[in-house]
Amino acid sequence: MNLRSIARGHSLNGVTWDVNFSINNNIYQWKGEFEYEHSNTLVAVITNEEELESRKFIISNEYLSVNSEVIIERNTTEIQFKGNKLPKLSRFTSAINILSEEEDIYPVKEGFNQLVYSDQFKSDYHSLNIMLHSVNKTIDPNSFAVVASHYYSLEKIKESGLPIQIKLALAYRYERDIFKQIKNQFINIFEQVEDVKLEFETDDNLSISTTISQYPFVQIKEKYVDKWIKQNQISAGMFKTLMHISELYLSANNTVILIDEFENSLGVNCIDVLSDLLITDTQLQFILTSHHPYVINKISMEYWKIVTRKGGVVTVKDMKEFNLPKSRHQAFMQLINLDAYREGIAV
Repeated sequence: MNLRSIARGHSLNGVTWDVNFSINNNIYQWKGEFEYEHSNTLVAVITNEEELESRKFIISNEYLSVNSEVIIERNTTEIQFKGNKLPKLSRFTSAINILSEEEDIYPVKEGFNQLVYSDQFKSDYHSLNIMLHSVNKTIDPNSFAVVASHYYSLEKIKESGLPIQIKLALAYRYERDIFKQIKNQFINIFEQVEDVKLEFETDDNLSISTTISQYPFVQIKEKYVDKWIKQNQISAGMFKTLMHISELYLSANNTVILIDEFENSLGVNCIDVLSDLLITDTQLQFILTSHHPYVINKISMEYWKIVTRKGGVVTVKDMKEFNLPKSRHQAFMQLINLDAYREGIAV
């Protein structure tokens, strides 16, 4: 999610990027680099927006083109926009953010705002704090009552940019028909479940922050079990499945959802069904990594990308570069025997 943070104006020590993407049939290339300052900590993805605000590193170069036409060229001394030198602007903020209101730049900024990192699903209560910090704040997210007063329709919920767990809570409050569809999909996978709801936590013995206590949490009711099972007691796989299903119903059209190690925590009873649900959705784009043969086999080879890492450099290549056989099984077997994977992470 570093790219989204950079597009939002944050400054990341030593990060270099070079990405090609398409928006509305236009082909973009965006690349750049922040200067590196020695630190005792590794460069990492930071989800806390407040922590990002305190970090300032100079952008040494930046470049943006659309359909091979250069829009932005930048070095440490100047920024050129469509061939015109701009007045002195922030050295720490990406030109995508600085010029986001320009007609040529606005789609790029909005495109990166539609990126969702879908790998923070934990059933413990405290993970909600992390999700709230990742919100691009237009309202105060510390009060569910305030959030609910702004996002009270399906369209508003989808476009809110809120974490999916909070969207699900809003759907439970305002869009019961949609919530019922989500619940039914979940119950189809976990047949022992008979009901799902979201309620505020009333257990005073739990050590949770004031902010978290203002949000409702998932509870499930299983057959032949008298008590409702609270969110912090739900298995990781069940909770992750519920969140992924919720994304299908509550994400804005054209959202790009990133899922790392898709199969992690998922049981054999839900990997196949959930994979089918994600792959058949035509309004969202999923970019996921996986080692699982079933997941890989469900995705057409034309969409395969091969990810390798050498030290801190991550490289993504098109599968065509590897001359893979047409059989998915044979292609998968050839891939897992590539030198890059047999050697592990090269340094």
